[in-house]
Amino acid sequence: MRTWRAWRWAPVPAAALAAAATFVASGIIRGTYPFGALPRNTNDLGQQFVPMHAYLRDLLTGQAPGDFLLNWSSGYGVPFIGDFMGYLGTSLSWMVLLFPRDRIDLAMYVIAIAAIGAAAAAMTAYLRLLKPAGPLWLAALAGVSYATCGWAIDDAAYMTEWLNGLIAFPVICLLCEWIWSKRSLTALVVTPFVVALLWMSHFYTVYMATLGAAVVVLARVLSDPDGGLFTRRVEGGFRCLVGVGVGIALAAPLLLPTYWLVQTATPSPDEVFTPLGWTEFLSRLLPGSEGVGTSPGLAVGTLMLLLALSFPFNRAVPGSERFIWTACVVLTVVSLQLQYPHRVWHGFDSPNGSPYRQAFVVAGMLVVLGWMSLASGVRNLLAVAVPLVLVGALFAQVSDLPTITPTTRDVVPVVAGVAVLAFLLTRWRPGKQLWVRRIAAGLLIAAVLVETTLSSVAIDEARSKFMRDYQPWGAKQESIRALVQSAEDWPQQRVSASQYTTVNDPMLIGGQGAEYYTSTIQQSLSEALVDLGFGYSSYGRAPIDPKNPVIDSVFAVGARVQEGPRGTFTLIKRQAGPLVTLRPEKPWESTDPGAFGVQETALGADVYTVPKVQVRASKGATAAQRDWGIGMRPLPGADDPVELRLTASCQPGDGVYLRGPEFVGDVMISGDGWRQVLKPSAKRPGTYTGAPVLWVGRARPNGVADVQIRVSGPTRLPVGAIGCLDPERLKAAVTALQGSKPAEVEVGGHDVVARFKAGQARTMVLGVVNTPGWQCSVDGKAAKAPESLSGLIAVPVGPKARKVSCNYVPRGLEAGLVLAVGALAVLCALAGILMVSERRRP
Repeated sequence: MRTWRAWRWAPVPAAALAAAATFVASGIIRGTYPFGALPRNTNDLGQQFVPMHAYLRDLLTGQAPGDFLLNWSSGYGVPFIGDFMGYLGTSLSWMVLLFPRDRIDLAMYVIAIAAIGAAAAAMTAYLRLLKPAGPLWLAALAGVSYATCGWAIDDAAYMTEWLNGLIAFPVICLLCEWIWSKRSLTALVVTPFVVALLWMSHFYTVYMATLGAAVVVLARVLSDPDGGLFTRRVEGGFRCLVGVGVGIALAAPLLLPTYWLVQTATPSPDEVFTPLGWTEFLSRLLPGSEGVGTSPGLAVGTLMLLLALSFPFNRAVPGSERFIWTACVVLTVVSLQLQYPHRVWHGFDSPNGSPYRQAFVVAGMLVVLGWMSLASGVRNLLAVAVPLVLVGALFAQVSDLPTITPTTRDVVPVVAGVAVLAFLLTRWRPGKQLWVRRIAAGLLIAAVLVETTLSSVAIDEARSKFMRDYQPWGAKQESIRALVQSAEDWPQQRVSASQYTTVNDPMLIGGQGAEYYTSTIQQSLSEALVDLGFGYSSYGRAPIDPKNPVIDSVFAVGARVQEGPRGTFTLIKRQAGPLVTLRPEKPWESTDPGAFGVQETALGADVYTVPKVQVRASKGATAAQRDWGIGMRPLPGADDPVELRLTASCQPGDGVYLRGPEFVGDVMISGDGWRQVLKPSAKRPGTYTGAPVLWVGRARPNGVADVQIRVSGPTRLPVGAIGCLDPERLKAAVTALQGSKPAEVEVGGHDVVARFKAGQARTMVLGVVNTPGWQCSVDGKAAKAPESLSGLIAVPVGPKARKVSCNYVPRGLEAGLVLAVGALAVLCALAGILMVSERRRP
């Protein structure tokens, strides 16, 4: 008996191994990392997930300068909980500890394999609990089909944490089914803790998985023929609701701070959801189809699609169950195409890309339908013929669409043919010829696994043609990291790795730079950096460091990596101001316009001259001075590009800087030739994309600043487009800052403490951008939000003050802890009530 019980669950590990094996095999065939020279770090995998997991490893091993509340490595000090919840989670990311730091790319690959395997195992376990009848090997194939669905390979394989949603959907369904069928105390107690772990793993896709699981539970409540009285079924559904709700509340200490971080993050323009045409939409039901970011990855393989379509026509399934389940799934599919449900699926925040991020829920439902039909027995001719006709008609209708790959055109008819052959073999003297049934099973297993592998290859190949890849860790990253570590002296100074591999190099390489790219970047941080002269992309979510000496002095950047000839790198050191400075009671403020004036105010000294700019246009262009700056455009028929010249009056030897956040064109860099400021293809200059302040040369001995630019289309420069930096005045300003630092400064994981002698009233300024969550207290008095000076944290202190403590605590943390404790108390109370009621039963 024990052997039989163990064998019943053998498909669970089998499905995990098979799904993982197909994913690995597809990489071997493609020759992607780690099996070949082709990189697999596509888009966000390379520029966000890999760097953030490298930082997580540093955090877990005690090598990171911050903690779980604040990341000192990026953006001159930024909140971390939002990134943890959005990009790291808790379920599988700990696996980075199993790999050396220079193998972080391999760690991410193994995490993806483990997640796909876990999703297959979870779905198989759920299907076996839902309908124990049916061939064990087909339960495993169903789990594989779900874990390697089109969404998993096309959308989530390079957005690794999204795979947590893929795991969560069958797990939550499994937990609810456990509560539903067993009605045990253990089920109700275990469920909240598992749900909490899932929600902490990746709240975004797990939220979608929870909605999908709610639809599944509703279908069970309304249709389960073995569930007893309707009131008993409703009671089971309510228990599930309580278990999941308590689990979400247990995750509140992370969920609430993340919610507020999202609310105060740099926004992107509102997106208006435009549904796809139904032909293109339904084409993604076919295996091997590809359309990442534009269409839903619904494919679950030809076999499971045929089985799912057989469900409404399978007379072995009770009619009411067929109607309710079919209606629930159809309505869920339709909801993907409707405006309001689209907003509900995405937490009422329509994303800028991938409008069908919830597609894995539909894929899971299709697999559930297919298994329910199969477990009941597919015997009547209508349940076999209609799915073949429907899939054939869809195949013929969409075969020429761009979403369809050559692999799709090959595998669909082949696997459909194998499925029909297997069906005929099993119908030939069923139960009497075991070897025939084994042949049929072997054919189906081989067909599904081969189809899954080839589909993964086709999707990866098609996606790689238009998505950017990032190279894995290599000699380049190693050399930059060695330079950064050689100058590491935090918190005495920051060391910047700059941006030579990803937009999150401070987390990937090390140091404490400005580079930072995340969906939870605070709007106050983005705005402060842009005001200081930073460039940006993604509506300000990815700052571009101008590598400006004034900014370096303000933020205590004493060393930064610089690229030399032939791909070599060197470390440039300069004297910079300290992290904490004491300024006059009323800090000096610059009257210069734009970024140059903001930099001067942050520095506390007048180091720039911002002269009036004259523009001279060639015969092929026109230029006009306006109140807002200078407008330029080539004349019709002019050669492309057209050169213009900017002139201004500076002091001899001053550094000349160009400020043109919306300037689409090129500028001549002294000694380095033409440099592109913004590309002609730049997205919405000044909104989506902005250029940083650029060093372009030095003023001539006669004090003339001569800047050559060239344009290919209409563009503009703002008032105060040229700033002239006096190196001697900057040196004096930095020396003054060094002399104003407190006697003692302590920097913790998310706090700064400064001690100094009493004296006149002053303002303490931190080289940290003032983002929501910072609280400062003077001499132990009540903490309050600090003031801002050019976006920096500024704290007024009286003449008797001796100590200032600034601490970062994200909004919602305390409320989340209270909610979690309350949820735990509710769970304990429910457990006690159930224990008493069970003991009183006769």
